[in-house]
Amino acid sequence: MKGLSPRNQLTICLLLAGVGLALFFGGQHRDMGLPLGWVGTLLFVVAVWFCVDAVYRVPHSEGEAVIAYGEWQAWIGVVFVGAVIVTMVLRLHVFMPHIPIGQNPDIDRDGGDSGSGSLFIAWLVLAYVLKRRWAGKVLTDERDTQIDLIASRWGRGATTICVIVIAVLLGFSDTERLREFSYPLIAQTLMLTLLCGLWFDQLVAALLYWRDRRAAA
Repeated sequence: MKGLSPRNQLTICLLLAGVGLALFFGGQHRDMGLPLGWVGTLLFVVAVWFCVDAVYRVPHSEGEAVIAYGEWQAWIGVVFVGAVIVTMVLRLHVFMPHIPIGQNPDIDRDGGDSGSGSLFIAWLVLAYVLKRRWAGKVLTDERDTQIDLIASRWGRGATTICVIVIAVLLGFSDTERLREFSYPLIAQTLMLTLLCGLWFDQLVAALLYWRDRRAAA
């Protein structure tokens, strides 16, 4: 991609990352005899690494400066945490059997768990690169602190509601229904609860930043 401008390189990398995610999410449901899940994960990770280089080299612009550092991080969090949640929801069925996770042959099929890990790693890398891009500038102020406080409250509220829903579901289900819930499935559901709270936190923060930016325009 050396012949392309940094902005065009960034655009192409984002498109490739989107294709990788599409293959990853659809690979588990296509009987084509191809490891589309693994291909999607590999394509996504490669695209993210090229994207990191592009973010470093893209010149700063006035349009970029209008969006606060916190808003960039919040929208990135919305995308990546949302992708991890979708990944886990699509794979909930493999945790239904009443066998330990380490003995379940379907757990690692199509690269589901490694794909979720790759998404988290890619998120951390992009967040770090974005912070380096804003080096020497004010990253947080009183507004950022207030937005973070409000978003955290909403995130905790969403987590609390999810926990209550799970508790009610387990507490009021009959015995036959409870037997359908394996321990690995319950564990995965609890992890999903934490992720949903984190996603809601990021979403509220992004919307608050967007609202303030629109009001100031």
